[in-house]
Amino acid sequence: MRGSLYALAASVFLGIASAGKHAERRHAHEAYHLLKKNAAASSVSSTDNATCGCTTIYSTYYGEATLVPISHPAASPSTAPPAPPAPPATSTATAAAAPPPPPPPPASTEAAPPPPPASSTAAAAPASSPHVELQNGSSAPIKSGSQWAMTYSPYTSSGGCKDAGSVASDIASIAAKGFSTVRLYSTDCGGLANVAAAASSHGLSLIIGIYIDNKGIGAAAPQIQDITDHFGANYGMVEMVVVGNEAVFNHFCSAGQLAAFISQVKATLKGAGYNGPVTTTEPMSTLSEITSIICPVIDVVAANIHPFFNSDIEASQAGQFVAKSLQDLAGYCPGKPEVFNLETGWPSQGQPNGNAVPGASQQAKAVKSIVEAAGGKSAVFSFVDDLWKGEGEFGVERSWGCSQLFG
Repeated sequence: MRGSLYALAASVFLGIASAGKHAERRHAHEAYHLLKKNAAASSVSSTDNATCGCTTIYSTYYGEATLVPISHPAASPSTAPPAPPAPPATSTATAAAAPPPPPPPPASTEAAPPPPPASSTAAAAPASSPHVELQNGSSAPIKSGSQWAMTYSPYTSSGGCKDAGSVASDIASIAAKGFSTVRLYSTDCGGLANVAAAASSHGLSLIIGIYIDNKGIGAAAPQIQDITDHFGANYGMVEMVVVGNEAVFNHFCSAGQLAAFISQVKATLKGAGYNGPVTTTEPMSTLSEITSIICPVIDVVAANIHPFFNSDIEASQAGQFVAKSLQDLAGYCPGKPEVFNLETGWPSQGQPNGNAVPGASQQAKAVKSIVEAAGGKSAVFSFVDDLWKGEGEFGVERSWGCSQLFG
């Protein structure tokens, strides 16, 4: 997840024009997808942007990380973890690096997400972001409110693959904390077998990812077979299939290639009995530039929305920022029934990104506000800290774990 974010012309946050550049960083989380899993090694290489080091019979679909340069107004660190690039925390920063699944990158001067592509190509006039104090901004555990999904990767702190018992314990915890859905980024490390079995026993649904890395579409295609082999004709627990995670943003494929692959996935899965939605997810800035190509082939609209990678946004503003971004996202593909935020959160450690300050109390306030403002449409990133990753830009890549905040 070491990545970088392209600066984006600003939009409107909470009805107030905010200006500046919107920097999106590739997720450290996604970075881990960029990491090539070395079956013979048991440790993560700091020079190669990380290595899963998993000892498993499952194959991986991630290749060497491709670093995407990021331009900063002043000198600003890149938000991604050592392994992959960094866009918005996980969308934006969302992308990163290692064994398989999940994923951010950063920006130095950030503004609100771009408005619907149709009307926005020009930069907004400069303005300062409003300071919005969150009501009920205590750091008490979140026990109620609208909760939908939690992102999950079956990796140990050293980058190996968790065994079935450990996965079962994690999924039981996610269910006990009030989530109804688990988001997986790929099919490796026994993700389908172990996670699906545990989720089924707790009545949870799955968002299944088909990860695309720097090896391109061809290397990702076998994951379609993984899905059909595992589920057969019974897809009742599959809530959504997500093809790629910031794949265009990270230059792993073109928008046209991604669209063609999504169409292939939809046709194959439909033939196998799956009739649910298929989509992809990118930082909003990237998605706004490719809507004419992507909108025709997706069933619902999704993006990775990371408030932390917008330097004007404070922890207390995270929920309002995400809610406003989802409103903007609804205009990207007119006629699509729903929009979703597939990766969002706030780091508990690291260095500040302007007004966005990491920390335990800030994370508690930000995550609580996101859940209260847009939890029913957001996948919270992530279950636990990813200690096997590099620190990434602002030193935050390992520190997005937030399940402890939920009762």
